[in-house]
Amino acid sequence: MPLLSIIIPTYNCEAFLAECLDSVLSQLPEDCELIVVDDGSEKATIAILSDYEKLYKNLFIEYSEHTGASGARNKGLSMARGEYVAFLDCDDCITDGFLNQCRDLLKKHADLYIFGIERAFLSENSEFWTVNNRIFNSVSEFADEYIRAKHLLIYSNCNKFYKRSIIEEAMLRFDENTEYGEDRLFNYAYLNLLAERSSEIAVITSDLLMLRYIQRDRNSMSTRHIPDYFRVVSQLHKVKMECFLNLSKDTTEDERLDFEAYDIFREIEKTIDRFSAHPREREENLPGINQLIFGGPYDENEKVDVLVILGSNNCGYKADAASVIGRKNPGLKYIVSGANLHNSGLCSEAKYLSERLKEYGVSPADIYIENHARYTKQNLELSAGILHELRNNGTLGNKTRVGILTGGFHIPRTRLIAEGISSLKDFELIWLPAYGPSTQKNTWFETPTGRAIVLAEFRKTMMMRKGTV
Repeated sequence: MPLLSIIIPTYNCEAFLAECLDSVLSQLPEDCELIVVDDGSEKATIAILSDYEKLYKNLFIEYSEHTGASGARNKGLSMARGEYVAFLDCDDCITDGFLNQCRDLLKKHADLYIFGIERAFLSENSEFWTVNNRIFNSVSEFADEYIRAKHLLIYSNCNKFYKRSIIEEAMLRFDENTEYGEDRLFNYAYLNLLAERSSEIAVITSDLLMLRYIQRDRNSMSTRHIPDYFRVVSQLHKVKMECFLNLSKDTTEDERLDFEAYDIFREIEKTIDRFSAHPREREENLPGINQLIFGGPYDENEKVDVLVILGSNNCGYKADAASVIGRKNPGLKYIVSGANLHNSGLCSEAKYLSERLKEYGVSPADIYIENHARYTKQNLELSAGILHELRNNGTLGNKTRVGILTGGFHIPRTRLIAEGISSLKDFELIWLPAYGPSTQKNTWFETPTGRAIVLAEFRKTMMMRKGTV
């Protein structure tokens, strides 16, 4: 039985194919095999394969009809005879000397090996994605480390060795109906299989560079429109969370929450990075992302008796929104909260809001200043104290509708905080969003400032939530 089977699916890749094949065949030991499954290519690719087929006895080529990369990989798996299997894309390469360098590691007979990746650009210096040299005796130990470190090169199939017996016992195959993320799903399924085993070594990570991933264009990863991209990656996120959170045995609740928050945070970033190349994806995905970040829907036309405005260092836009609400609610009382310095440098947030409201014609008698709160929970708790005082002295009735006005991106976390404040439970809370110049729902991601503010707040919110998105 060969030690290793390397499987390469090919499809009309004649421009890069020789470089890819040479990178393997120039160092392929006699006890390893290369399996190429051509996925219905045109004549140019077939001609190259035919030339190579005549030269190497441990090269096996299968010509098939076009079914896609997953189908070609599955066919390669059915042909493989090696103790381990590896995959390579036809426009990438195995790094020089790798197959000799990794042989000693294979003597440890781990169930899974993960190696480093060189991300090579045609006109720039390479980037190196690496993992530390580690031996994980159980897949749970590996899952614990991934939840904490988050960077163990999980997604790709092309930087890994898989034990073929595990794949074949479970008849694990790539999902041929999945157009994006099939490599991740294969890896998650394989890791789950390892949980059922009692091997001495489950996973070995190595700083050896296996894959030379050649990115012909920095934008090549986003050249193809993927319908409902964020819905697709959100589903992949859920499968990933189910995999690692179920496998993990020794991580804290905070570590697990941070892992979930970070992962969906990164998927949002990658989605919005695609918008400039794919305006259609912006239309398809932004509503769902905004729903996740901003919550709602919110009805700014709701009647309220008193408006609590939470200060911030640039809270002028909140005063503007408050003035609109005030015109719809005659006799409205205002509580302005915030002891931090406003970015004007002249006064506190609460004082600034008060002066802005006066400029809009609000009577000073209708403004109550809370000038001690330094963070959101204090804003709400101290404002609740003022609400109770106003109710006790008859200014407010027993049935009081309280509007909470803050940045739209800030409402989901503020609501979670409010749920834990018992002194607010006597009031009906109406959540009213305001949108600053950098945090408008349709443009927040277009500037570094807006993106940083909104996504940082979203990650904080996720850290307070329980369960997977």
